[in-house]
Amino acid sequence: MKLLIILQTAGMVKMQKPKFSKYNDGVVHIYREKERRTSFNAKQNISTLDNMDFIVKLAFEESAKREQDLEFAEQNGFSLTAKIKTRLVKGVDNKCKAIIDGYLYDVSYIDKSRTEMWLYLEGVKQLDSE
Repeated sequence: MKLLIILQTAGMVKMQKPKFSKYNDGVVHIYREKERRTSFNAKQNISTLDNMDFIVKLAFEESAKREQDLEFAEQNGFSLTAKIKTRLVKGVDNKCKAIIDGYLYDVSYIDKSRTEMWLYLEGVKQLDSE
């Protein structure tokens, strides 16, 4: 539900959207994967938070996954599990990982506006509890 602000200007009534969005669907933690290799130089999979470097904690609003979003994901080789909207911050890119309620997601794509970003997330796995 969007809150509208009513302004009265010289007898005219105008409806205006609020200046800031409310991100009240949950909290996402953004991480960057640490470079870890096995003894034979193969990349190791993430299993706990110790395998990643923390970047930022953000409140988010869930966004609808439109048909064009699902087609875009398929064309770019990923499965769109979730799409969330949050405020725009530096340091978050499509090489990051997102954690929501202990579940690990790849940030597969980011769509940005002047003040917000939409993260296209692909589910990976439930993280092991530490």
